[in-house]
Amino acid sequence: MDEAVDFFEEVTDFREQGRCRHELSDIIWLVLCGLLADCETFEDIYDYACDKETVLRAFLALPAGIPSHDTLNRVFRYLDPVQLESCLTRWGAAIVGQLARRQLIVDGKQLRGTTPAGRRQAPVQLVSVWAAAQRLCLAQTPVAEKSSEATAMPQVLEAVDVAGSVVSLDALGTQPALAARLLEREADYVLALKQNQRELFTQVQAHFAPLLAQAPAHTQADKGHGRGEQRRLWVSRSFALVDAADPWPGLCTLVCVQTTRWQHGHTSQATRYYLSSLAEASAAELAGYIRGHWGIENHQHWHLDVTWKEDGCHCRRDHAPRNLSTLRKLALSLLQREQTVMSLRRKRKKAARDDQFLWQVLSQLDPQPETVAS
Repeated sequence: MDEAVDFFEEVTDFREQGRCRHELSDIIWLVLCGLLADCETFEDIYDYACDKETVLRAFLALPAGIPSHDTLNRVFRYLDPVQLESCLTRWGAAIVGQLARRQLIVDGKQLRGTTPAGRRQAPVQLVSVWAAAQRLCLAQTPVAEKSSEATAMPQVLEAVDVAGSVVSLDALGTQPALAARLLEREADYVLALKQNQRELFTQVQAHFAPLLAQAPAHTQADKGHGRGEQRRLWVSRSFALVDAADPWPGLCTLVCVQTTRWQHGHTSQATRYYLSSLAEASAAELAGYIRGHWGIENHQHWHLDVTWKEDGCHCRRDHAPRNLSTLRKLALSLLQREQTVMSLRRKRKKAARDDQFLWQVLSQLDPQPETVAS
């Protein structure tokens, strides 16, 4: 834990020096500890910190005691979100190490609790880069006002060293310019193809129509809890007649996935198409990347909404929503990587009760890079 204490030291203190009673790093640490320990609001965090003040003084200075919840809120409103996110990015890069063949998922999420009354769209929407195997958020960036995820995706990817990785994006990120940039940075891509690329979608759909009469290159089935799913995948690396594919840099493989689901006596089917720069990947590997793309929804977005109740947080002003989201993602990754076998909800409650468990979780902030198997 001693090595992790300086984790937030590079975040610049924006406050007027000589007039501050509380250290900036103490404030950030208190919020992180509170989010780990089953707190949802600044008031919850203040109450938790007051109860645990003696324990927290083991690694925090707290020269003027516990900051009030108003102080916590005010600091997070004006704290530079880019600097706080850079702490998350540096830690993730150190954990992940080399990215050879590792999947990075890019996707966005609205903070629905920031939506003003009478409006449908949340003003705060963040796009994240998620390391699938390590269950780590490596970077995030906001979607600019009157813009979309498509413009934020290239920006957030610039914050991560993607060389050697396989980047998967949904249809909003399926753009030739982004594919070209990934290749320039020595990454491969797997992109969902939908009708926002109308001509290419129509041609790929027609290209696969006769191929679907052949046996699939890969089949996978899952069942349980009263439902079942079968996924069949076809791969095409010869598509000279798909003229609309010509502008796509590095495009080597077209993929078609047919999914059949059974649940409570009802059957549904869907067909999806994908573009990939992976020339040598097997059908099973491609199926893994396509299936793995949902990891950000299942292992990040779902837990932020359900375990941390992010969409219910009505903290809306200035940078506070974005800064809180950064620390929630850090707390989520810390608890997911902690090896105790129990749900994240139970881990948060245990962190609130068991100080030794909290130190064990926080000690991961002094990471050792993972090795890549040869």
